[in-house]
Amino acid sequence: MLTTERVDFSPALEARRDEWDALLAESSRPTVYSLFDFVYTSCVHFQGDEPIFFLFMRDDANGELSAIFPLSIHRERCDGVEMRLLAHGITTSKTDVDKPYPIIRRGCEEVCWTEFASYVKRMGREWDMLDLDEFWPDSYLVKNLRTLFPGPRYWTRAKAGPESPIVQLDGDWDEFWNGHRKLRKHTRKLERKLGDNLVYKITSDPADAEECLNAYIATEMISWKAGRFVSHPKKQQFYHDLFPKLAAAGRLYFGMLYDRDRVISVEIAYAFGDRVYFAHGTYDPEYRELSPGTINSVWLIRSFHGRGFTEGDYLAGFAGYNNPWACRIEQTKDVVVRRMGWKNQYLALRWLARKLKRKVMVGGKPPEAAEQQNESV
Repeated sequence: MLTTERVDFSPALEARRDEWDALLAESSRPTVYSLFDFVYTSCVHFQGDEPIFFLFMRDDANGELSAIFPLSIHRERCDGVEMRLLAHGITTSKTDVDKPYPIIRRGCEEVCWTEFASYVKRMGREWDMLDLDEFWPDSYLVKNLRTLFPGPRYWTRAKAGPESPIVQLDGDWDEFWNGHRKLRKHTRKLERKLGDNLVYKITSDPADAEECLNAYIATEMISWKAGRFVSHPKKQQFYHDLFPKLAAAGRLYFGMLYDRDRVISVEIAYAFGDRVYFAHGTYDPEYRELSPGTINSVWLIRSFHGRGFTEGDYLAGFAGYNNPWACRIEQTKDVVVRRMGWKNQYLALRWLARKLKRKVMVGGKPPEAAEQQNESV
């Protein structure tokens, strides 16, 4: 049996840091995006009006922490109805978090998801729809969604979400390099063009973090990404706060490519456990023909070979161009559960009415117009 404690987000959460990260190390889905520093700092910078809270689940037998579920409740209007969406604590739509997942002790998925379903059902009218995107497809929740939330009281769906290219980091580098002729061609072109001006360095030194981040922001601001990703004003504040914490723990890497003193490409990666997360990349558009971003990426991949890492994750949704490098494609699921109260019943009827209206249309015209057209033939 488990006991669930609901804890609202506040500075008092700092006291749970050590217990949090200790559980993450023993979890079924360890990821850098579930580190206490990543979650806490995201909440500090991205929380709006929505409440953010955490479900701490403990084993009644020994008091051991079994799971942490970061959650939030957002309000959205749909067909004039205000819907309350129960979602990840830090959502993928507002932040740069990737494939967020609760922290669940290995071997405890079934009991923790069963307790989660029971708890959110007891929350009653606090939520109308459970919305969990970029979800781990092997999760007990995904595989047992209709059992945990049975109809007709609940309507459920788990559909394919964005994909992540995964590159192998414990294989033979020479085999990878020799298998990609275009990469070798692009690299030779860059080396010939820049000659002795070509400078490349990889750093994880905390003393370099601020300078490298500023170089990244400046380079992104002259690219098509200007003001949208790391260079977004709110995200700049977030990364200036987060990166010193990641760097101090040895989890932050920059790949810096220069034409003498001019930065022409910056890549950012995180390391956690045996996985590397290739999180951000940008380049100077004046050097586009030399493919500096591609070359920086592949040189950064090379630097992690032979260092105990097994996989590199190019994250969900925006890196399909790296699929040719991938040893596999990691799938995700977007999970939705609707609590079939009056709001979702009303929305279901609206959806059905629109569907029926489209069905009775003939040739894109109302039935009366279609009959008149047939009579004139």
